[in-house]
Amino acid sequence: MDSFPDIPGADKLLRWFAGEPSFHDGEVLELHLDRSGPSWIRIMTAYKPAIVTFTLEDITDLELADFSCQNVISGLDLEKRDDVFHLTMGPCYGIAGFIDARRVSVDLAPRA
Repeated sequence: MDSFPDIPGADKLLRWFAGEPSFHDGEVLELHLDRSGPSWIRIMTAYKPAIVTFTLEDITDLELADFSCQNVISGLDLEKRDDVFHLTMGPCYGIAGFIDARRVSVDLAPRA
């Protein structure tokens, strides 16, 4: 991730990671898709322990593959493309793919 977009909650995430967040070897704990309300993806980070929740609203496109009992990603990228945010999860073991949404926010729950 070269630069993290300016979205609600990003400042807290950037402070926790002291810069760009790393999702390498993070595990997708939960994925909730709702066609008429907020959707979210919850990820446990590996190197600076936290639960990070991306809330996605007005999803316009997605492509996901390989959901498993454990869903480790090689990384996560979030970028702004015109009027949508493009969230990409790199493959490692389990889920991988992308989700495009018009609005994205992020929340962080640090873990000890």
